[in-house]
Amino acid sequence: MPIYEYSCPDCGNNFSHLHKRLGESVPECPKCHGKNSKKQFSTFAPATAGGSAPSCAQSGACPMNAGGSPPQCCTTCHHR
Repeated sequence: MPIYEYSCPDCGNNFSHLHKRLGESVPECPKCHGKNSKKQFSTFAPATAGGSAPSCAQSGACPMNAGGSPPQCCTTCHHR
C-alpha cells in the first residue's frame, strides 16, 4: 500500500494519502474538501543497516540541487 503526497491548488494544503487499492482515485483535500489535488514528486531514502555513502541527492554534487536535471549516467540519484 503506497503513501503518496498531494498538494491542493485550491487552498495550498499539502497532505499524504495511503492508497489501499490499485487504481484508487485522487483523494479530496482533507482541509477544504477540494477535488483538484495533484500528486507531488517525493524522494525515497531507504534506511540501510551499517550505513552507506551519501547518495547523489544528498550531496552537493546532485544536479537537481543546482536546478538542472540529472545526467543519463547518474545511477545513484533519486531524482530520475
